[in-house]
Amino acid sequence: MIRLTSISKSIRERNGDVRTLFRDLDFELSERERSVAVLGRSGAGKSTLLRILAGVDVDFSGVYSYAGSQLPKSAAGMARHRLEHVGIITQSYDLLPDRSVAANVAIGCTHRAGTAARVAESLELVGITHLAGKRPGNLSGGEAQRVAIARAIAKNPAVVLADEPTGALDEDTESDVLELFRRLQDGGTRFVIVTHSDRVAEQCERRTAILHQRLVDLP
Repeated sequence: MIRLTSISKSIRERNGDVRTLFRDLDFELSERERSVAVLGRSGAGKSTLLRILAGVDVDFSGVYSYAGSQLPKSAAGMARHRLEHVGIITQSYDLLPDRSVAANVAIGCTHRAGTAARVAESLELVGITHLAGKRPGNLSGGEAQRVAIARAIAKNPAVVLADEPTGALDEDTESDVLELFRRLQDGGTRFVIVTHSDRVAEQCERRTAILHQRLVDLP
């Protein structure tokens, strides 16, 4: 489904030094896989890899292919790909404070037609229909994360990219979110999850790690 081939990426540090994050890194999410975890030490490039997969970062060398076709490395081309096929869950949720839960989820819908029905369906899937009229400032961390998940799945994406989706949650709430991820995977949603948590990674079908500027499979 998604394949990165020979990806190389460097960044400039605050002191001006250039550091190589990836050198000839390969990644693949196949049609048969429901979830892949990406682990690695702090600063290894986990979030950068997710931004490349999301099409947000196009400043890299190598090939990005989707469904067997190479994608153009342009901001406009990758934005179209993201809009049509990718849902994103960030560490900080990125909810608009002046809009209701339902309005935040509606942002994730690709087409206006049927938006209300799709919002209602997404809220029901993540178990927060009763929160539709609330504002993000009145939500707990676990509730806000569920809103972010509902927004990510509202367009019925082929894959959801999640960046440390349980990093700010307590253990009980983390368990609830992981159970939700399992139910969504049962329904056909695929996940790539960047995490520092072995517990989260163990819930994924395949575990990988960024080591020595490349991505390797873990046992």
